[in-house]
Amino acid sequence: MNRDIVFYNYMTPEQQDLLNRSMQQASFRKGQIVHRHGDSCVGLIFVRKGRLAFSILSEEGREITVFRVERGEVCILSAACILRSLEFESQITAEVNTEVSILPAPTLSQLMNANHDVERLVYKQAVWQYSGVLRTLQQILFLSLEKRLATFLLDECRRRKAQSFSATHEQIARYIGSSREVVTRMLNQFADRGLVKLGRGSVTVLDPDGLEDILL
Repeated sequence: MNRDIVFYNYMTPEQQDLLNRSMQQASFRKGQIVHRHGDSCVGLIFVRKGRLAFSILSEEGREITVFRVERGEVCILSAACILRSLEFESQITAEVNTEVSILPAPTLSQLMNANHDVERLVYKQAVWQYSGVLRTLQQILFLSLEKRLATFLLDECRRRKAQSFSATHEQIARYIGSSREVVTRMLNQFADRGLVKLGRGSVTVLDPDGLEDILL
């Protein structure tokens, strides 16, 4: 599984051995906090099973999920201390029961210093994840709630490669920077218009073209 890490094949056999020996395994229950701002730097997190949510927190404690890390992907922003990146109030949570491999920060730093390809690919991944943060914040700042919800539903269908997916109204609210009550009201309006069908903890998109029209 370590071979799936984006920079694994760019390392020497000795560096690969160091990575394999250093990797730590961990499991987290659905809803369990994996890492929060202020904790010691965790390093790189590779998702072997499940899904993680990376969220930022406002001063009022409002939580906004800015991107998710799926099975086979890595979370680089959990190593922001190494990247000398901008820091903000954030936390990483297991959205479902999740199993991860963690490359401790000191080992990641050692590999980056010794191998320019590792450093390049780590920063490339960090830029991609920061872009996800900025995209989410831009939507919250500049799009109406109706457009944010339509965008989320369409993106989720593409992400899951399915018209139906599991998500609570509370989760959707965190994804689009709103409250559960407002999201429930808007989803019910979408359902009345025949755009979606709502189930218990699930959403089915019935009319993707209609959702696309909202974005025009």
